[in-house]
Amino acid sequence: MKVGIIGIGRIGTELSERITQKGWELLIARTSGIYTFGGKKISELSNWLRYFKDLDIACLCIPTLDDGRIAYEYIKGLVENDKPIVTCEKGALGNYFPELSHWIDRVGYSATVGGGTRLLHWLKERLTPGTKEVHLIVNGTLNYIFDGLSRGRALDEVVDEAKTLGYAEPGVKEPSGVINTEANKDIPKKISVLLNICGFGEIRARDIDVKTISESDLKRLVREAIFRRYIISITREENEEDVIGGFNLSVNDWYISAGFKNRSQNPLFLQLVPPGVNNAVLTYGSDGTYILTGPGAGVAPTVGSMIRDIENLLNQ
Repeated sequence: MKVGIIGIGRIGTELSERITQKGWELLIARTSGIYTFGGKKISELSNWLRYFKDLDIACLCIPTLDDGRIAYEYIKGLVENDKPIVTCEKGALGNYFPELSHWIDRVGYSATVGGGTRLLHWLKERLTPGTKEVHLIVNGTLNYIFDGLSRGRALDEVVDEAKTLGYAEPGVKEPSGVINTEANKDIPKKISVLLNICGFGEIRARDIDVKTISESDLKRLVREAIFRRYIISITREENEEDVIGGFNLSVNDWYISAGFKNRSQNPLFLQLVPPGVNNAVLTYGSDGTYILTGPGAGVAPTVGSMIRDIENLLNQ
């Protein structure tokens, strides 16, 4: 079996080790060129497709430094050559889903939303005509921070810990920057992927207008951390909510609202919120209430989900 990895940060490094443990042959594409797993350079990055289209499957592990266009070009190049690809990058499916939808059965996307929970598949199968509400926590970093704050920890301390553990996006230093990066950049891409994949309707993350968390908002969030969590709701009816930041939009017959919501305003929220870095999804309707929770951030759960996608695509 021949596998390629594009991007060799924390996730790519862990994934490469898991792949070689299976005895599979591996190629790695990084900024400085194309390499064997042993570190031998065999070509420049500009020639990546020449080598990767001869592999059995590829894995995309790059960060989203643009709107997903770079990732889109990688995915497009492979699926047009009938090569499956597994990705944890969110921008391509968040902003270029219409262009990729024709090949979506060749893309493993479980790790783009929900880390190790594989909640995209769970939710897609759980949705029925009787579903009235869907509520989600899909950013483990924010959940980790606010779980810590609710336990009396200091903001600087818990944010630094989240960065050290690799939960937060790289390159952001101040707590307000970390929170806004997760809320304003990560979550819109994730919810766009979810809406696109699960059939609610097509939307591009770049079109979502998100409210920035100001310093005064942040102080209030810290004071109210014990009952605030960043929750995304997808409902049949529009509702008034006690929410800080976030966004509102409508897709087809669904209303989507997101932000740091007051958990006490909806009994379903009290069932939803998991501890620590976990993610969660809850569906409610005429057929009952169902909840899925699991690890939503971190290298190990993300890589575990990508490995399952690899195996599923190779078995098709």
